[in-house]
Amino acid sequence: MGKSTLFNRITRSRAALVHDLPGMTRDRSYGRVVCLNDSGDQVEAFDLIDTGGLDFEGDDIITQGITRMAESALKEAHVILMMTDAQSGFTTGDAEIAQKVMRLGKPAILVVNKLDGMKGGAPDGAFYELGFEEIHVISSAHGDGVADLLESVRNALPFHRAPEEIEEYDKSDELRLAVIGRPNVGKSSLTNCLLGFERSLVSEIAGTTRDAVDTIFKRDDVIYRLIDTAGIRRKGKTTEGAEILSILKAKQSMARADVSFLLIDAAEGVTHQDAVIAGYAQEAGAAVILVINKWDTVEKDGYTAIQMEERIRRDLGFIRHAPIIFVSALTGQRVSKLFGLAYEVADSHSLRVPTGELNRFLRESVAAMSPHAVDGKLPKLFFMTQVGVRPPSFVIKANTINIHFSYLRYLENRLRDEFNFIGTPIRFSLQKKQKGDEPVKTKARVRKILDVGEGLKPGRKGHKK
Repeated sequence: MGKSTLFNRITRSRAALVHDLPGMTRDRSYGRVVCLNDSGDQVEAFDLIDTGGLDFEGDDIITQGITRMAESALKEAHVILMMTDAQSGFTTGDAEIAQKVMRLGKPAILVVNKLDGMKGGAPDGAFYELGFEEIHVISSAHGDGVADLLESVRNALPFHRAPEEIEEYDKSDELRLAVIGRPNVGKSSLTNCLLGFERSLVSEIAGTTRDAVDTIFKRDDVIYRLIDTAGIRRKGKTTEGAEILSILKAKQSMARADVSFLLIDAAEGVTHQDAVIAGYAQEAGAAVILVINKWDTVEKDGYTAIQMEERIRRDLGFIRHAPIIFVSALTGQRVSKLFGLAYEVADSHSLRVPTGELNRFLRESVAAMSPHAVDGKLPKLFFMTQVGVRPPSFVIKANTINIHFSYLRYLENRLRDEFNFIGTPIRFSLQKKQKGDEPVKTKARVRKILDVGEGLKPGRKGHKK
């Protein structure tokens, strides 16, 4: 019908996944709408919910789940927009949905979409017999009629809020958590367990979640944004354009998250695709926690967890920095511990180390083990500074950029131990020292000497210089 297209246009975002394939939206998407007056001033703000298509006769688990999610949104809403398709014309399904909407007794507006594709320029007259007091004919793709629709929504709202009346917060203060992994490892189940209510549709059918579902909530005075993502399958099995878009949004979610929960099926163990997804997270610079889900399905003795952790460390050796936790999203076992662990990992992801401490660390590391010669040239490491966070990124100035990767791994391991960098990737950049390059602290010292003549006697040669 174009519900997600209208949602994106009104919220001025690309939050909802849009595709020509029907049924793309399965979970509820929430967005903030800010209305402007003719002068461009913000005069009204309200929240909009995008839902999946209602199909009351569908008997499969996915269709029933989508309908259940949409009905939850109808219960929340103060105003309902029922959308129909002008190109397809009036259907018996439209009449059935209209009856259910009317029985709710809430303000409702009929939206006849796809004005641009109507023959004769007018919608089917049967739409006007559904009993709606207000009908708007629009084009969500081109924006025709949307401004008038928004004005009607404002008039139908039972109360009005100016943008400044809505409790806002600094988005930089929120802790963003993404739930990532293969299809059917329990991502949506974990999302629902963390939130304590059904936010994402859950079924045993792989690929149930298609869009990235954001939920903002507060726990222990910390604001979280939890992002449930679509399962990422092997490239060879990803053929539909809709699924490719879903996977793209999942990768984008890794990039905007502070911490990613990489779910692994405890019964199956680490697969090749788990390693591929872990690689995607590394490329995105995401901090990672390895969440071994379905732990309740595994037969255990006193050594089961230790043996499984050893296998995981061996199979995913390139993210040995990621902590491991064994949980069950079905029973809730250890799920609450994820919040404290995520907070600790997020701190490492945004940790900034003073330059003086880094150069002390570099001197001690070189003294403990100096780099080997490469192509007959012995590397000399002069100083080190941090240039970024999320992930922590460092520049090392040396007399050459040809330093063996094993030595950089040695520095990384020592850096993690020294400053407790857990769960986060670390970026190193080697740069050849140029004339005039000095650590920030040394430059400040030089400026002080030039300003006050510290350590120099007046009148000595070179003092002015």
